[in-house]
Amino acid sequence: LFYINFKFSPESWTNIIRAVVLGAIAVVLLVLADYIFEWKWHGNLRNMRRMAAYVFIGIAFSSEFAKFLVLRYGFVKKGQINIPLDGIVYTLLIGLAFSTIAVVLFYLNYIGTDRFHHTELFLWSYPFATMVFSIIMGFFIGMGETRKNSFIDESVGLFLATFFHATFYFCFITSDLRLFGLTTIGFIMIGFGLLVKSVNLKEVSNSKK
Repeated sequence: LFYINFKFSPESWTNIIRAVVLGAIAVVLLVLADYIFEWKWHGNLRNMRRMAAYVFIGIAFSSEFAKFLVLRYGFVKKGQINIPLDGIVYTLLIGLAFSTIAVVLFYLNYIGTDRFHHTELFLWSYPFATMVFSIIMGFFIGMGETRKNSFIDESVGLFLATFFHATFYFCFITSDLRLFGLTTIGFIMIGFGLLVKSVNLKEVSNSKK
């Protein structure tokens, strides 16, 4: 928020503050999903089926779906997103607010971290990984608005964000730092590529006007 104020000096903070507040509140869905899995299996993830269900649904899907709901009904429905760059900006605000609260909950062991190793590395890298998930989701939701084919693009964005989130979390629940290294390289390439693509699309859109 300090960077936004310093770099862009926005005339109105209404949408920015709304994205941050709603993003922080969205963590409730992650907490609820984690509680349900804990209540059902009591932390017993000894077989691959349970581990996959917990990682993909309990952690990754619940997190990305919560952010998707905020973005979809808090901003897309209100006409705030017209191009992929708009989607990326708002999803980054939502995602970083989400991760700010989630990191505290992970650190205090309210969710997740008792099941994997390298907790400190996870806590430091989680906000940066969240930025990549946000870029992916925001890009496709923005593309859906430009192509008027929102259902398919939104579904793709939600699925890809969930998949990459699950892959990131899986690196730590299996304590596989080699996979984490490869995943990090992939995240950087994908995030940078989509950012460049979204900026180019904005320039094309402005030139048409």
